[in-house]
Amino acid sequence: MRKSLLATMALSLSLSIGFAAGGQAHAAAQPIKTYSSPPFTFYKASAGDTLYFIGKRYGVTVNTLIHLNPGINPNKLYVGQVIKLKSTGNGAVKPAAKPATPAKSSFEQQVVNLVNQYRVKNGLTTLKVSAPLAAMAKDKAIDMYTNNYFDHTSPTYGSPFQMMKSYKISYGYAGENIAMGQKTAQEVMNAWMNSSGHRANILNANYTAIGVAYYKGEWVQEFIG
Repeated sequence: MRKSLLATMALSLSLSIGFAAGGQAHAAAQPIKTYSSPPFTFYKASAGDTLYFIGKRYGVTVNTLIHLNPGINPNKLYVGQVIKLKSTGNGAVKPAAKPATPAKSSFEQQVVNLVNQYRVKNGLTTLKVSAPLAAMAKDKAIDMYTNNYFDHTSPTYGSPFQMMKSYKISYGYAGENIAMGQKTAQEVMNAWMNSSGHRANILNANYTAIGVAYYKGEWVQEFIG
């Protein structure tokens, strides 16, 4: 059973930044890239994975992995199981939930509508959908799913701010919320709004545009202002 996860970035790892104020699935035929320390916080197990393999690849001892994942059976990992690679103070939330196949994929628009409803209730202006930002969000969601990680820092694109720069997206303020495993737009919005860092991004008065993506259980919100 795949767990739900939640994370936000704001310069304290609820990631948002204001200039005005402020891996990979392993294949037998190809060499496997290894790291001296984990490039992200969470890893999703693939077929044939073991704690030894995961630890060796990401520079973590098996004992450390067992300590970080107290409920795990080290002798039996299942496909899609979320393995924590390093401790973090970013307040990532892991409510237990079963993934589900989306009914119709207007999830992105549903999330945008809910974001704007919350903003209006709090006396804020609504956010416009930015096509470039939505495309970036989709690529980030696909990257998290394809490369088996859950983190703001992508092994492919770097930080959200580096990714925005490479996508030629200009901003004065920027932020990102991510989540994994929630089954509906309302469920993921409830999770984000019940977390102070995520809520702060959603209700940030400096933001004017949003890009939202959903891909196979991965949720991404990108904000700029």
